[in-house]
Amino acid sequence: MSADLFSESVMVAAMGSVQSRVSCPSCGPDRRKKNERTLSVTVDGDWALYNCHHCGESGRVKLGEDSWMVSIDPPRTQRAAPIDRDPLADSQFKYLESRGISRETSESHGVISGSVWMRARNAEVRCIGFPYKNEDGTTAVKWRDGAKNFSQQGVARTLWRIDQFTGGDLVICEGEMDVLSFAEASILATSVPNGAPIGEVKNGASKKFSYLWDCKDKIESADRIILATDRDTPGNALAEEIARRVGKARCWRVPFPEDCKDANDVLVKHGKERLVKCLEEATPWPVSGLRNASEYRQEAIDLFTGGFDKGIKSGVHDLDNIFRVSPQTLTVVTGVPGSGKSAFLTWLSVVLATKSNWSCAVLSAETSSQVHILQMASLYMKKPFRGANRMTEEELNTGLDWVEGQFVFLDESDTEIQSVIDRAHAAVLRNGVRLLIVDPYNFLTGSIDDGSTQSINQLLVSLKGLAVSRGIAVWLVAHPTKMYRQGDGKVPVPGGYDVSGSASFFNVADAGLSCSRLEAGKSLITCWKSRFPWLGHPGEAVLDFDVDTGEFSAMTFGSDFDIADLDFDDE
Repeated sequence: MSADLFSESVMVAAMGSVQSRVSCPSCGPDRRKKNERTLSVTVDGDWALYNCHHCGESGRVKLGEDSWMVSIDPPRTQRAAPIDRDPLADSQFKYLESRGISRETSESHGVISGSVWMRARNAEVRCIGFPYKNEDGTTAVKWRDGAKNFSQQGVARTLWRIDQFTGGDLVICEGEMDVLSFAEASILATSVPNGAPIGEVKNGASKKFSYLWDCKDKIESADRIILATDRDTPGNALAEEIARRVGKARCWRVPFPEDCKDANDVLVKHGKERLVKCLEEATPWPVSGLRNASEYRQEAIDLFTGGFDKGIKSGVHDLDNIFRVSPQTLTVVTGVPGSGKSAFLTWLSVVLATKSNWSCAVLSAETSSQVHILQMASLYMKKPFRGANRMTEEELNTGLDWVEGQFVFLDESDTEIQSVIDRAHAAVLRNGVRLLIVDPYNFLTGSIDDGSTQSINQLLVSLKGLAVSRGIAVWLVAHPTKMYRQGDGKVPVPGGYDVSGSASFFNVADAGLSCSRLEAGKSLITCWKSRFPWLGHPGEAVLDFDVDTGEFSAMTFGSDFDIADLDFDDE
């Protein structure tokens, strides 16, 4: 945890009063109660002392004039709060045995005891502790009392017991008790360090899943990833996100009996043999191939009763009427040179990142990453990065910090298609990206070098497969053939069949858009294909375009405006 991050939180708190409490910037973002004020700040002379009662982060900040920091002691990362770590008491062994966990299993897995302050009970109570050792060498302990209240000493950032995994099937559970339950059946399992998310996982860049990247070598070496998370809404969301990040083709799902929510329930109610059988009955995560219709029965019922996902809106009504963004789709975007294709996608990606917290991977071969980042920061701050009214340096840094958290860039020096796909897979695992922008198609190299219709089709199918397998939206920019002015002197809007190289750009794409520049700072967005009617339909939307900030917005024409009255730019 950086000193700068702590100084910001501590300084704000120190300016308010001599003693105060704020949310901890170290453990707060990874907790379900993100805003719980666990970081206490005390002003002592020229220093502000801080200590987190949840993760143990502590240190001090020196105060200067006007309460601005002039120096800071680094936080003593992972320094444990003063909690004694003792062997389990007899009463705790009895509790674990009531859950089917033997004394031998508890001791062999390093389970400990300690007196821990539980905010939910407003008291210090005796707890069972599960020690963690993170990839970076830091340690943590997750504490649990008899009423299923939890606390944490340090910050657990790895799969529990992953260091014991040496090969074969990797079993991932939702809690440490489930790991102990599988151990009773002589099965090595691991547990996520921070439980299941509440509801659907909407933040693709969430730090809650950084443990998958930290142990990516172990994951890659596994024969199968067997997901044994709880059979409830949070558990299903957890399994879905892990499968999306590591690759659904590698994942299998453990079915538990109807009367059991998790592995420990199975052990208590049905015994070790039934738990082993549950693992043996694990089914492949649906990806492709022939499957019995019964496997899709519940999903079909859910669609019938709840309706289809209508995609994510940009907030601009006319655009949302013809096109909405959805995972597992491939969108081809075309337009004559200078028509604003890249500017439009950059704006829309920033909208998605702002409104829905989607993170994005970008391969932009025609625009340098430095310029691209400035454009994104400008859109986020709603201020230009050049000119008399440009952002201040402080505003720029705020925008750059935001871009860093939402976007990752694929080095444009390597445009080989397989490398692009491999790096996109890594971005999903490491950063949880939901969107991939490839701009433009003609810079890609490798299997499509011959330019044949077959190779282009293979490329598009590969990108579509990437979108489906990793649950992301893929946007591919592709230039059209040379467009000639018609008898009325106007250049026609290019469609999918006008993209240079192959009709596959129309046939394979789920959605197709064309960008055209109009007079008076207006842009025309044309949807020429929408495979799924609930995500849009062929049509047009005229948007205002702010050349200074790169922002698109609803048009401000009067009611007598007619698109036919406008002419296209000569470029």
